Amino acid sequence: MKWILTGSLIAVLSLSLWGQESKLRPYKLINSDTLRVQKINDEYVSHLIGNVNFFYGETEFYADEAVLYELQKISRMFGNVRVYDDTLSLFADEAEYFRLEEKVVLSGNVLAREVHSDSTIRTFAADEIEYLRNDRVLEALGRVQAYDEREAVRGFCGDLKYYQEEGYGYLLINPRIILEARDSLNLSAEKIEYFAEFKKIAANFNVRTESADFTITSDFLLYFSEMSEAIYLGEPEFRSEFADAEASEFRIYFDNKKISRAELMDFCQVNFKTEDQIIKGNWVTADEMEFNFSDGEINIFTARGNVDSFFRQEESEDSDFSENTAVGKEMRVIFEDNKVLQISMKDQVRGKYKFLQ
Repeated sequence: MKWILTGSLIAVLSLSLWGQESKLRPYKLINSDTLRVQKINDEYVSHLIGNVNFFYGETEFYADEAVLYELQKISRMFGNVRVYDDTLSLFADEAEYFRLEEKVVLSGNVLAREVHSDSTIRTFAADEIEYLRNDRVLEALGRVQAYDEREAVRGFCGDLKYYQEEGYGYLLINPRIILEARDSLNLSAEKIEYFAEFKKIAANFNVRTESADFTITSDFLLYFSEMSEAIYLGEPEFRSEFADAEASEFRIYFDNKKISRAELMDFCQVNFKTEDQIIKGNWVTADEMEFNFSDGEINIFTARGNVDSFFRQEESEDSDFSENTAVGKEMRVIFEDNKVLQISMKDQVRGKYKFLQ
């Protein structure tokens, strides 16, 4: 049995076919240029064609075409699909809505957009997105790209899951994020998590942070966006053109999109060179170290606790050759334009100094 209806009869039919559903959100058809209804056994199948617009509860759907299965409680939509649910908007080439599970599955050029209370947006683009409406959980699969305007963060991965109510999400399968407001830091790991309540990012295993000036690797990272602070644990290593460093823990601080300070704790070692040297042959070990930066370059280096050091200065027009080994409780080195201006040590200092004769 088949009916074909157009115009005002659509609204009448939508009421008679679906009636009141106490356990499911009510259906309301707003528009369809053409509506074809078939009854197959006990199943009513409705074909909506052209400028399709309908509601399930407060969720609004648009599409070029839709097929609704009343008995199965499934709706399939095709062409220019749009779904609006509270602060979340979903766009795709195709979608399926499962009423019993309150689940929407979208495929083909999928984009999800969430609007924050301050009118900034968070977006997710992927090959496929599954949205569980009751749980407020969104999962994006395949070539995922995420963007948070408020935090100035972009993310890329193969699998992303986002819990709206908790403000928590994680990225899997080659995850990578770019902190655009933090000197465009590029972060990758095996798993990256985001905690909105604490404005925190956590990265686990094979963590790698890259910028134009340095690279840091570690097993674990915590990044607090509000304080612009990054904590690296698990054999962290710092690599740059002029210095390499290792310690049990790194704390990196950023200011105005540039690294401003770095703190190293426990079993610290740094190997460095000056601008006129080829290899990083100078070294310092200590219990704690602190690096202060100006416009991305080190200007003050301080080491504290069981300091041991070696420094070699090559002969040049501005300086004589010198080589020294020293130990003490505290060491301070002042740099200018990646050149050593002054080295000072204090408290129980012992050392050997060699100068060109």
